[in-house]
Amino acid sequence: MSQEVELKLLIAPEQREKALEVCQSLADSHKAKPRKEQFELKNSYFDTSDLRLRQFDIGLRIRSDKDYKEQTVKLAGRVMGGMHQRPEYNIDIDSDKPDLTLFDNEIWPDDFPVYDIQRDLDTLFVTNFTRTRWRLPSGEGVIEMVFDEGQIESGEQREPIAEIELELQGGSLTEVYRLAHELVKKAGARVGSLSKAARGYLLAGKSLLEPFTQMHYVPIHSEQNVGQALYRSLESGLRHWQHNEACLDFQPSVRAVQGMADGMQMVRVVLEQLIENGVGERRLLTGISQITAKLQWLKRFEGLDELTAEDGAYHRALKRYSKLYESLVNSQEDVIRLNEVAELVHSAAYQKTVLGLSEFLLKEEMTEELEQPVLPWSSQLLKSDWQLVQTAFSEHEKLSEEGYLKLLTPLQNSLLMGTCFGHLFDADLRESFRLPWQDLARGIREITALHILHERIRDRDDEVDEKLMDWQKVQRESLLKALEYSRKAALKREPYWLN
Repeated sequence: MSQEVELKLLIAPEQREKALEVCQSLADSHKAKPRKEQFELKNSYFDTSDLRLRQFDIGLRIRSDKDYKEQTVKLAGRVMGGMHQRPEYNIDIDSDKPDLTLFDNEIWPDDFPVYDIQRDLDTLFVTNFTRTRWRLPSGEGVIEMVFDEGQIESGEQREPIAEIELELQGGSLTEVYRLAHELVKKAGARVGSLSKAARGYLLAGKSLLEPFTQMHYVPIHSEQNVGQALYRSLESGLRHWQHNEACLDFQPSVRAVQGMADGMQMVRVVLEQLIENGVGERRLLTGISQITAKLQWLKRFEGLDELTAEDGAYHRALKRYSKLYESLVNSQEDVIRLNEVAELVHSAAYQKTVLGLSEFLLKEEMTEELEQPVLPWSSQLLKSDWQLVQTAFSEHEKLSEEGYLKLLTPLQNSLLMGTCFGHLFDADLRESFRLPWQDLARGIREITALHILHERIRDRDDEVDEKLMDWQKVQRESLLKALEYSRKAALKREPYWLN
């Protein structure tokens, strides 16, 4: 068994010549000056008709190079900012069909039906590509730098392959990331979170790539220390971010951008905690802030969506005013900036931020503070964090719309902190506490929608409809009453972190 550790970078097909030139330049600048090698590789990927290998997150392929064949199993692993880590098992084989029984039984998950799966194996897709390789001596080992160019094939479907992999074979992790930064800067490379196999399943219509619309509690445990819990939370946020980025690349949508923004916010919240405890660099926070600053149009889009969504609270009433409703729908379309987000994702600054987070995660630097047990530390953190939020929400007898809007970001950050550590506490007590605060956050976001509506009614070219003005005024007053109700309910809830 070997642990595959490789950083995957995608190359635009039109950048092929430039990418090869940069790779060769990086190899030439190395003191060992490794020679360039080329291989023609064919890989056939297998699964059962009901995708049982996929269900176990297992990849199975046969790789052919001239007269040599090798079957490979890759088990469940991790992807962090383009760095792929998976246990890998390889066995020489003569047949064109894999034989699972050749692998040691100990590699399989519990209750894995080896013989049933073996009987039902079939080829789902193949990848044919030319691999250009340089082996760069590094530390006590090697960094294998390869450029793969070819295509994924499934039936009549085709998708190009143009990517660089930097595989760490006992070499220096720092050197891998140095090479990656050079490839981003000089060849326009970008971090890739989907493997060839994942792309093959998509091409074959055997899997879906849909945006994550909800952040889930990070599965941390009371036996872990603070550092382990924070790094797992950071990894969860980055995975959420990058999954949605892959969705944006595969099929652009506002939902994918919203998911990216949610992941970025979680990464920022966790990174701030790590920096406070002595690890991490503020330049990473700066990089994330610069990215999120270019996603501000989402707030206006979400406000317009609140007004026009067919299942929303305002849709039915506003549909009676056809010109107004149409203008709101058109404004929603006008505010979308998917092309700008795609350009942002392809920018060197964005890619360097993702690479920086990936390297930081893999190093998992620790301090004395981070080696504390996580349960008492997280209880104290949640106590002090929510104390600030509760104080802010209870300072005034009555809050204005502007007052609520100012408190939205700290409230969302505190809810995210609960997402990181909530798994440690009783689920019923946790949800009972969080529910009214979540209602409050949703209600505050709704204020933006009613502000947009007020502006649109006020600025209409035709004569202002007094009934419509009165109606929207009533809606704003009703929303404030609902917010006051949620605020009072939230402030009465017992903290779940004390139990």
